[in-house]
Amino acid sequence: MTSTDLPRLDAHDTQGRRLTMFVLPEPHCVRPVRHAVKAILIHWEMAHLTDDAELLTTELLTNAIKHTDSEQPIRVTIALEQRWLAIGIRDRSASAPQAHRATACQEGGRGLLLVESIAGAWAYRLHLDGTKTVSCRLPL
Repeated sequence: MTSTDLPRLDAHDTQGRRLTMFVLPEPHCVRPVRHAVKAILIHWEMAHLTDDAELLTTELLTNAIKHTDSEQPIRVTIALEQRWLAIGIRDRSASAPQAHRATACQEGGRGLLLVESIAGAWAYRLHLDGTKTVSCRLPL
């Protein structure tokens, strides 16, 4: 995470159920995000979602870091909705993510399949400004 952009509740969220973080696209920034996800879920009394939410956030954020060629911060949003915990990662890459089966020899390539197996589904949205959001949801 950047030193000036600490986790904060979204200013447009009147119920305090959305956390937005801006993080540098660097691998060492994943751990503080994971800790923030755990802390906010405990605060929201949703600790039973912690393990899955941390893993999903880590996978999506790691993919964004790996596939973006920008030094611009990545936006991580965690939102508690009526029936779901929504996780969204917005980065400066306009390329569509693709889940594929990695061979036994490959170190990576399983992240989106893992996300799909835990969350049931994932989606992406390309934005007009050249960014994209990859998201998933966990049932409450």
